[in-house]
Amino acid sequence: MVIWGACNRKRSGPVCSRVAGVVLLALAVPAQADIYRWVDDDGTVHYSSSPQPETSQRERRVYDSEGRMREILPAPMSAEERAQAAAEREQAERDLEATQRARQDRAERETQLRRAYASLDEIEELRDRRERSIGSNIQRSEAQEKTLLRERERIRRQLDGANEDSGLADRYHAELEELDNRIARERQYRRGQRDRLSAIHERLDLDQRDFQRLVQNGSR
Repeated sequence: MVIWGACNRKRSGPVCSRVAGVVLLALAVPAQADIYRWVDDDGTVHYSSSPQPETSQRERRVYDSEGRMREILPAPMSAEERAQAAAEREQAERDLEATQRARQDRAERETQLRRAYASLDEIEELRDRRERSIGSNIQRSEAQEKTLLRERERIRRQLDGANEDSGLADRYHAELEELDNRIARERQYRRGQRDRLSAIHERLDLDQRDFQRLVQNGSR
């Protein structure tokens, strides 16, 4: 063969043998067939018209019928690599879901704020109205407690002058107990009103920050 002769004149031993082997292999397979080059676990180079055995952990190089490399097929992943790749895919999916959920939450929050307020001043006006309303409730409760305290003091003086063995003393004790319960309810009511006002301030503070961030700055 002419190619082989040229190789003998210009090249020596092992190199020419490998070149000749590739040429002969290319001539032995159909014109459109792929040629696979792979190295087994012992380091031996193989040329074949079929892929390497699946048990090999080496990469594969695919050549066309003219001896040009067409692609490199990576070595199959190990069990640990497959597990790692699966974990990375799952984490990427979770990150994507979190990002999409955050975008949806942001859009819903912006819509809510636009429907509730026309401006930051409107939020402050609402805060003032809530403070005045709850403040009035607290003041009325404080005035009611003062009235109850005066009534309790009056009945206590009556009890001090009554005979403990009489039915009148029992009535005074019952009235005092009822007054103590009403005073306790008034105090509990005011605590609830103050907690409510604190929660309103916290919510309106959040609305202010989000309105500025999502509506004002977001629309620029």
